[in-house]
Amino acid sequence: MLVMPNALEKHPNSPMTAKQILEVIQKEGLKETSGTSPLACLNAMLHTNTRVGDGTFFKIPGKSGLYALKVS
Repeated sequence: MLVMPNALEKHPNSPMTAKQILEVIQKEGLKETSGTSPLACLNAMLHTNTRVGDGTFFKIPGKSGLYALKVS
């Protein structure tokens, strides 16, 4: 789901939950969401990406389920 950076770029100063990211994706029409649980899929993708050293996202330390976009 390559649209996640676009969703987080729209809110660069505030970390977002997976649910908030999904709402932006759906509201802005960044990607068609289908299947039985797009939120579960997004959660899994975020979790996996934050565990990779060169991932695009990071999880906010001490905050449950808040993600932000890495800036270079």
